[in-house]
Amino acid sequence: MPGSLLLRRAAPLIAAATLALAATACTDRANPLGPSSGPSRATPGAPLALAQLACAADLVAGTLACRPAAPRDGDARGLIVGGQNVYIRLTSSNLTYDSGTGEYAFDVTLQNLIEQPLGTTDGSTLDPSGIQVFFYSGPTVTAGSGTVTVANADGVGTFTAVSQPYFQYNQVLAQGATSSARRWTLIVPSTVTAFTFTVFVSAPVQYPSGYITLDGHLPGASFGSLPPGTSYQPAVVVKTAVGDSVPGAVVTFASSDPDCATVDGAGVVTAVRYGTCTLTATSGARSGSLAFSVTGTTRNWTGAVSADWNAGSNWAGGVVPAAADSVAIPTGVANYPVLSSAVTVANVAVADGATLDLGSFDLTVYGDVGTGPTAGSGIVASGTGTVFLAGFVSTLHGRFPRTTVTGTYSLDGAYWGAAPETVDGGEISVTGFEMIIVG
Repeated sequence: MPGSLLLRRAAPLIAAATLALAATACTDRANPLGPSSGPSRATPGAPLALAQLACAADLVAGTLACRPAAPRDGDARGLIVGGQNVYIRLTSSNLTYDSGTGEYAFDVTLQNLIEQPLGTTDGSTLDPSGIQVFFYSGPTVTAGSGTVTVANADGVGTFTAVSQPYFQYNQVLAQGATSSARRWTLIVPSTVTAFTFTVFVSAPVQYPSGYITLDGHLPGASFGSLPPGTSYQPAVVVKTAVGDSVPGAVVTFASSDPDCATVDGAGVVTAVRYGTCTLTATSGARSGSLAFSVTGTTRNWTGAVSADWNAGSNWAGGVVPAAADSVAIPTGVANYPVLSSAVTVANVAVADGATLDLGSFDLTVYGDVGTGPTAGSGIVASGTGTVFLAGFVSTLHGRFPRTTVTGTYSLDGAYWGAAPETVDGGEISVTGFEMIIVG
């Protein structure tokens, strides 16, 4: 069945979030809405005359053929962007004609061939208007006498003109999905030997002005994990509402949280610190987005500026550790770290001879903790700070201040602690190693 797909620029009678897809019936009596060559895609964004296809039904020969028709005066008000078997596909089956009652009936299904779901303005929830296939013109008798009418339309609406019958499909159709069949019935008197009609499809969509895909995904997709310090450049394509690319479109980029990941003018994303953030690409009214989950990494203390744990300049790479990061405190630095607030990290390694001073703040660790054995080094507390050990099947060794154990640990070396040593719902297995608590 030949047809065309219409996206109106300024159709005052069609809602702003509606994509008007044109598909014309029909091709033959056995398949009145079947495939045919149809018009080709037009250049995206090129202003062209409104496409119209004339379908001629010959009841004597049992055929129904469609061909493009020249636009009439006043029809040059839209954009031709495709058609039947390009963005949508109407098919039919079970055609019957009763010359006694005049019922000319067939089942019709609609398949969505574009990326965007049809019938929804948020991508998942059915819009109350559903997907409406409406009669743009006709049925018009061209041979014989009488009047052809649509017998069982779901309603009459104003789409491109007043009083246009339509059939409503109350389904959200993802790309490639086909609707349930609807039975269409036309009343065709036996005195009619030929008639014509044209139908369009009016469907709400989430991105009526178009959108931008990132790595081939509609806006709102997730990239997955990206380690800190790693860069990635997603494929960016600006598209019309029906998925045609827009060559030469200028795109700008932004990150929802530059402390999580940055993005440059070319769209290259660089992971910085643990967290989830979103890359947004914008081109005029069109936009796209892709979420990144930045994973944890090991942050190395340098102490280049001061002892302040929360100063990025004291860490290699200039980034203060996040909750999913592990930390390494080496020896031989100008300043050893002192907490200036409560801290949560994954794993902690303090080299022998180095110190990590909690001051009066708590350190919560969700993984392994190890320090050197030399007295005066390790994790210390010049104030009231406490180490909370919250790991699951984690290891422990070295020198510690006050400690509360809520996780499950086993010693992998000697342990020196300071009272009070509290086990609160957790456990420490000391098999094979010394555990010394000084009160």
